[in-house]
Amino acid sequence: MSFQNRRRPRPPRTDGVRPEADEARFFFDLESVRPDHRVRSLCRQALEAVSLALADASRDERLERSWVVSVDPAPGQGRLLVSIALPDGASGTAVEGALQALVEKRPWLRSELARAIHRKRVPDLAFRVVMDPEAGDE
Repeated sequence: MSFQNRRRPRPPRTDGVRPEADEARFFFDLESVRPDHRVRSLCRQALEAVSLALADASRDERLERSWVVSVDPAPGQGRLLVSIALPDGASGTAVEGALQALVEKRPWLRSELARAIHRKRVPDLAFRVVMDPEAGDE
């Protein structure tokens, strides 16, 4: 007689079921979940690659003395939000010019990012210009 034939099926356990615990475990806020280590690693690699690429692109006067503050996952899949800081005292036209220069250089920046990372698909880049790097919300 085999082992499976001798074993009797057991009824499911119900002593540990609590609605509060199950609700907290299965229904959680997606905003509170940190990005996994792969996304954080990709953001670090993108920060380094875009910083080096913008250092090479410093010939463009609209991007003079600008630097990359952070790279974060953007809403949607396959997008990264790159925060660029301009020097203190930059005017509104300087911000618009920097955004226009970044949009023009997006394909080149993506190709530089593709060289730096080894992924099947290179993420799309979205840009935001920050005047005060400590604030980060402009």
